[in-house]
Amino acid sequence: MNKDIEDFLYRKVLPYREKREKGEEDKKTYGDVFDRRTLLAFYKILKRGVKIVEFPISTGKEATVFRGIRDDKFVALKVYCITRLNYKSLSRFIDGDDRFTKVHKTKDNIVFIWARKEFKNLQTMHEFGVRVPRPIDMWKNIIVMEYIGDEIRPAPLMKDVIENLKKDFVFEIIEEMKKIIKAGLIHGDISEYNVLVWNNAPYIIDVGQAVPRNHPLASMLLSRDLKNIIRIGKKFGVNFDFKELLREMEVI
Repeated sequence: MNKDIEDFLYRKVLPYREKREKGEEDKKTYGDVFDRRTLLAFYKILKRGVKIVEFPISTGKEATVFRGIRDDKFVALKVYCITRLNYKSLSRFIDGDDRFTKVHKTKDNIVFIWARKEFKNLQTMHEFGVRVPRPIDMWKNIIVMEYIGDEIRPAPLMKDVIENLKKDFVFEIIEEMKKIIKAGLIHGDISEYNVLVWNNAPYIIDVGQAVPRNHPLASMLLSRDLKNIIRIGKKFGVNFDFKELLREMEVI
């Protein structure tokens, strides 16, 4: 890697700097996140407006989310880990999506297509008024989006604060689902793990798997979403009927 680029990243990407300073243990922690291609993608994103990458706020099996600063505001940077993503699993959601029929899909570039897909889904949902983090920028396997939270902490996942929520919250999630469907998409993974809670409102996240309503998997994914809503509703003492939910979503 060019020394100028490496020095630039050393100054701007704090976890990468920590990796260099702490040695082998930290290399294992961040090694699959900060591979060469991802570091070069960070370089591009930083040159396009992100001032600094501070620290990780969420780590999942496929991606790590960092807090950063852009235009003197906090942003979230979602970094898909190139070595973690499963080609066959992701292909199921990309194949049959009319927006990506002309994209040449290989094992090497599947992560970049997936990031593009999530960014596009965020754009579409945001345009239709869905409470999602506002998409700001992307390059390769990195998505820059609105940070939901404050200076002290990021917005918690619904699963971590569900005991503090009122039953109206599940109805608010249903309203967001209806907006997503009006946007022509099916989320496909609505659950307590993919909803943030901020100012008593739900924010839908992890929209990479969302597909158009004419996708071959759309019916199955919608059914999964509704079954999850039924399951979540029971935790609030609310009993939903599957067919009634379908009618409310205006899909039958």
